[in-house]
Amino acid sequence: MLRNLARPAIRATQRRCASTASASEIPLANLELRWKTLSANEQSSLTKQLEQAQAGDWTKLTLEQKKAAYWVAFGPHGARTPLHGPNHGLKVFAGTTGVVAVGCALFFWIRSKGGEKPTTTTKQWQEAQNEYARANKINPISGISSEGYKGTGYVASSKN
Repeated sequence: MLRNLARPAIRATQRRCASTASASEIPLANLELRWKTLSANEQSSLTKQLEQAQAGDWTKLTLEQKKAAYWVAFGPHGARTPLHGPNHGLKVFAGTTGVVAVGCALFFWIRSKGGEKPTTTTKQWQEAQNEYARANKINPISGISSEGYKGTGYVASSKN
Protein backbone atom coordinates (compact mmCIF):
# COMPACT_ATOMS: atom_id res chain seq x y z
CA MET A 1 0.00 0.00 0.00
CA LEU A 2 2.80 2.48 0.80
CA ARG A 3 4.51 1.67 -2.47
CA ASN A 4 1.43 2.73 -4.44
CA LEU A 5 1.28 6.09 -2.65
CA ALA A 6 4.97 6.86 -3.22
CA ARG A 7 5.02 6.12 -6.95
CA PRO A 8 3.18 9.27 -8.15
CA ALA A 9 5.58 11.48 -6.20
CA ILE A 10 8.60 9.70 -7.70
CA ARG A 11 7.17 9.98 -11.21
CA ALA A 12 6.49 13.69 -10.76
CA THR A 13 10.08 14.23 -9.57
CA GLN A 14 11.42 12.27 -12.53
CA ARG A 15 9.29 14.37 -14.91
CA ARG A 16 10.59 17.59 -13.39
CA CYS A 17 14.20 16.52 -13.73
CA ALA A 18 13.68 15.35 -17.30
CA SER A 19 11.85 18.53 -18.27
CA THR A 20 14.61 20.69 -16.78
CA ALA A 21 17.15 18.83 -18.85
CA SER A 22 15.11 19.10 -22.06
CA ALA A 23 14.44 22.81 -21.51
CA SER A 24 18.19 23.47 -21.27
CA GLU A 25 18.67 21.89 -24.72
CA ILE A 26 16.50 24.59 -26.34
CA PRO A 27 18.54 27.64 -27.36
CA LEU A 28 17.07 30.42 -25.22
CA ALA A 29 19.60 33.12 -26.07
CA ASN A 30 18.02 36.19 -27.69
CA LEU A 31 14.52 34.74 -27.36
CA GLU A 32 13.10 38.28 -27.53
CA LEU A 33 14.47 38.70 -31.05
CA ARG A 34 13.68 35.18 -32.26
CA TRP A 35 10.13 34.93 -30.85
CA LYS A 36 8.41 36.39 -33.93
CA THR A 37 10.28 34.01 -36.25
CA LEU A 38 9.20 30.91 -34.31
CA SER A 39 6.10 29.08 -35.51
CA ALA A 40 3.06 28.83 -33.27
CA ASN A 41 3.88 25.19 -32.49
CA GLU A 42 7.45 26.07 -31.52
CA GLN A 43 6.24 28.92 -29.34
CA SER A 44 3.73 26.62 -27.67
CA SER A 45 6.24 23.84 -27.05
CA LEU A 46 8.81 26.32 -25.73
CA THR A 47 6.21 27.77 -23.37
CA LYS A 48 5.25 24.31 -22.11
CA GLN A 49 8.88 23.34 -21.60
CA LEU A 50 9.55 26.51 -19.62
CA GLU A 51 6.45 25.85 -17.49
CA GLN A 52 7.67 22.33 -16.78
CA ALA A 53 11.11 23.65 -15.88
CA GLN A 54 9.51 26.10 -13.44
CA ALA A 55 7.51 23.29 -11.83
CA GLY A 56 10.78 21.98 -10.38
CA ASP A 57 13.24 23.69 -8.08
CA TRP A 58 13.66 27.30 -9.22
CA THR A 59 17.16 27.53 -7.84
CA LYS A 60 18.28 24.96 -10.44
CA LEU A 61 17.04 27.07 -13.36
CA THR A 62 19.72 28.80 -15.39
CA LEU A 63 19.71 32.56 -15.81
CA GLU A 64 18.70 32.15 -19.47
CA GLN A 65 15.75 29.97 -18.47
CA LYS A 66 14.62 32.55 -15.91
CA LYS A 67 14.91 35.39 -18.42
CA ALA A 68 13.08 33.38 -21.08
CA ALA A 69 10.29 32.42 -18.67
CA TYR A 70 9.88 36.05 -17.60
CA TRP A 71 9.81 37.27 -21.20
CA VAL A 72 7.27 34.62 -22.27
CA ALA A 73 5.06 35.51 -19.29
CA PHE A 74 5.31 39.31 -19.41
CA GLY A 75 6.95 40.28 -22.72
CA PRO A 76 5.38 42.55 -25.35
CA HIS A 77 3.99 39.84 -27.61
CA GLY A 78 0.56 38.44 -28.35
CA ALA A 79 -2.12 40.35 -26.47
CA ARG A 80 0.51 42.61 -24.86
CA THR A 81 1.86 43.92 -28.16
CA PRO A 82 1.96 47.73 -27.96
CA LEU A 83 -0.76 49.34 -30.07
CA HIS A 84 1.02 52.63 -30.60
CA GLY A 85 4.23 53.59 -32.33
CA PRO A 86 7.12 55.57 -30.89
CA ASN A 87 5.74 59.03 -31.82
CA HIS A 88 2.20 58.41 -30.58
CA GLY A 89 2.32 61.14 -27.91
CA LEU A 90 3.47 63.73 -30.44
CA LYS A 91 0.70 62.73 -32.85
CA VAL A 92 -1.95 63.01 -30.12
CA PHE A 93 -0.63 66.43 -29.08
CA ALA A 94 -0.59 67.69 -32.70
CA GLY A 95 -4.09 66.34 -33.35
CA THR A 96 -5.50 67.87 -30.17
CA THR A 97 -3.87 71.22 -30.89
CA GLY A 98 -5.26 71.15 -34.43
CA VAL A 99 -8.80 70.39 -33.26
CA VAL A 100 -8.67 73.17 -30.63
CA ALA A 101 -7.33 75.64 -33.24
CA VAL A 102 -10.11 74.75 -35.69
CA GLY A 103 -12.67 75.10 -32.88
CA CYS A 104 -11.35 78.55 -31.92
CA ALA A 105 -11.29 79.69 -35.55
CA LEU A 106 -14.87 78.50 -36.03
CA PHE A 107 -15.96 80.27 -32.83
CA PHE A 108 -14.43 83.62 -33.85
CA TRP A 109 -15.76 83.31 -37.42
CA ILE A 110 -19.29 82.75 -36.11
CA ARG A 111 -18.89 85.70 -33.70
CA SER A 112 -17.73 87.94 -36.56
CA LYS A 113 -20.73 87.00 -38.71
CA GLY A 114 -23.16 87.61 -35.87
CA GLY A 115 -25.22 90.78 -35.73
CA GLU A 116 -25.00 93.61 -33.25
CA LYS A 117 -25.06 92.94 -29.54
CA PRO A 118 -28.50 92.63 -27.97
CA THR A 119 -29.89 95.74 -26.33
CA THR A 120 -30.19 93.94 -22.99
CA THR A 121 -26.44 94.07 -22.58
CA THR A 122 -26.24 97.87 -22.45
CA LYS A 123 -25.81 99.63 -19.10
CA GLN A 124 -28.93 101.74 -19.63
CA TRP A 125 -31.08 98.64 -20.11
CA GLN A 126 -29.67 96.98 -16.97
CA GLU A 127 -30.31 100.14 -14.89
CA ALA A 128 -33.88 100.26 -16.18
CA GLN A 129 -34.24 96.62 -15.17
CA ASN A 130 -33.07 97.54 -11.63
CA GLU A 131 -35.75 100.25 -11.42
CA TYR A 132 -38.42 97.83 -12.66
CA ALA A 133 -37.36 95.25 -10.05
CA ARG A 134 -37.57 97.84 -7.23
CA ALA A 135 -40.94 99.10 -8.42
CA ASN A 136 -42.42 95.59 -8.57
CA LYS A 137 -40.67 94.45 -5.35
CA ILE A 138 -38.88 91.53 -7.02
CA ASN A 139 -36.95 89.38 -4.48
CA PRO A 140 -37.82 91.43 -1.37
CA ILE A 141 -36.02 89.20 1.11
CA SER A 142 -32.39 89.25 -0.03
CA GLY A 143 -32.43 90.82 -3.48
CA ILE A 144 -32.68 94.23 -5.04
CA SER A 145 -35.97 95.15 -3.31
CA SER A 146 -34.80 94.29 0.21
CA GLU A 147 -34.04 96.94 2.82
CA GLY A 148 -30.40 98.05 2.90
CA TYR A 149 -29.47 96.32 -0.41
CA LYS A 150 -26.00 97.47 -1.50
CA GLY A 151 -25.36 95.32 -4.59
CA THR A 152 -25.34 96.36 -8.23
CA GLY A 153 -28.53 94.47 -9.07
CA TYR A 154 -28.82 93.59 -12.73
CA VAL A 155 -25.93 95.79 -13.84
CA ALA A 156 -23.26 93.31 -14.88
CA SER A 157 -20.40 95.65 -15.71
CA SER A 158 -19.55 99.32 -15.81
CA LYS A 159 -18.78 99.09 -19.54
CA ASN A 160 -21.20 100.43 -22.21
